[in-house]
This record gives sequence, C-alpha cells and structure tokens, in this order.
Amino acid sequence: MGIKNKVKKSLRGYKNIVIWGAGGLARTAIKKWLSNENINYIVDKHNTKIKTINSIKVYSVDKLKEQKPDLIIVCSSAYTEIFKNINDMNINCDYKYIYELFIENHNNKNELSNLYIDILATKNCNFIKLLTTKPQILVNISFRITKFIKNYKILYPIYLLCYFIHSVFCLLTSIQLPLDVKAGPGLIFAHPGTIVFTGKATLGSFVTIYHCCTIGTTLSGGSPVIDNFVTIYAGSHVLGESYVAKHSKIGALSLLLDFKGKDYSTIAGIPATTKKRYL
Repeated sequence: MGIKNKVKKSLRGYKNIVIWGAGGLARTAIKKWLSNENINYIVDKHNTKIKTINSIKVYSVDKLKEQKPDLIIVCSSAYTEIFKNINDMNINCDYKYIYELFIENHNNKNELSNLYIDILATKNCNFIKLLTTKPQILVNISFRITKFIKNYKILYPIYLLCYFIHSVFCLLTSIQLPLDVKAGPGLIFAHPGTIVFTGKATLGSFVTIYHCCTIGTTLSGGSPVIDNFVTIYAGSHVLGESYVAKHSKIGALSLLLDFKGKDYSTIAGIPATTKKRYL
C-alpha cells in the first residue's frame, strides 16, 4: 500500500481536518501524501504572508478557536512545541504529527517497506542529489536490503555480497550499524560520521541520530531501547539499559547511562537528566 493510501486510511472518520504549518514539510505533505478533500484550512504562526497552499487557505492560529477541527495534522519539526500550544489553547480535538500517519498499522518486519519510509523521511531532493548530499542513506539501503535477503536461504550468496557492500558503506560513512540492530521505519542519520551501535540496540520508528553518537552496551551487558520519534543530537551517548521514551530529544554531548525516560521530554547533561517535559 502506498503512503498516500495508507494516510488516507488513517484519516477515515475525520471530516474537518486542519494542517498546522506552512513550510516545506507542509507543502510536501499536501502535494504527495494528503488529499485536499477533507482539509478545511492551514494555520501557521510565522508564515503570515502566505495566503494559500495548493488552493487551501492559510490563516493565523486564532482561526482554530473560531472553527474547531476534528483533527490537526502538524507538519513541522517543532511538533512537540505545537502539541503543547494546542493543549494550552484548549482545543478539544485529536492531533498528530504527519509522520505518525505513516506508521499506523505498519508492519515493521518488512524491511523493504521500512526502507521506503527511511527514504521518504530523508529525501528532500531528487535521488541523485540525495546520494551526493546525504550519502549516509546508502547505509540505510544496504542495511534494509541485506536484512531482507537474509530471510531467504536460497539467496545466501547474494546475502554475502550485500553484507560486504553494507560493511563498505559503513566504513565509508563511519556509521557502524550491525545487522542485528532492530530499527523501525524512518531511521534518519542527519550527518555521517562516527555513529556506533551495539547489535543489541532496539530503535523505534522515526529515530534521528546526529554525528558522533554511541548507542551501546555497558560491562553489565545492558543495551538501550529507543522509542518512536526520538532525536539524538551530536556527541550524545545512550548506554546500558537506558530507555528513551517516545517524542523525546536528547541534547548534544549528553550521557545516558541506564537512564529511564518519560514521553515528550528534553534530556541533557552528564549524567543526563530530564530538563523539560512538553505534555
């Protein structure tokens, strides 16, 4: 099932839908993933000069108080802050980050489907430019395809070739991603360079990792679990039996050692602590 059909299925039952955000992500979502028929209007705090996007009118966020929607689809990387704004405005409706619609009823065991979402989440240009500006996507491609082929004994010679290619891509990009790592769709390497995973790591959907990060074990053998929609900024290390809950952000140069987090948190420091919770 294509993303547009999957998103359309997720939106069944909602009659009045509003998009929050008028930037590049919103434009891509409207053009490629959303159907205009149920979208009433768009709101945005900052792009006040934009009047329409794809014939859909853009208003200030005050419009939400006048004409309340059934669902707000947030198309902005600052979605956690926007979720808080929606709660503070006492708008009684559902709200979702656009990428949450991608993983509803998604089969995480289908590595080719996971790869498709990896590319959608990373790609903001044509594929040739993507390979030159974000060569780390090659690690996603070789990782997913090799894991997929590994399931078929008859393809074992091809698996060995793919395993070798994956090892080369990991070496060239300095991203150590063992095939034993469990990773949901939407795995994003923001930049290549010195990213190390233990093979025992478990990653949810839409995990974004910046350069110089380690997701590793400790001498006691514990391994990290990272939930959905987590961003790990540069130079951070998540070690041991750490659990990073969904919709969390780990500040740069942080050290999480057997850390137990909560949803919608900002985590930072050495040793790391929860600095802020959004919801």
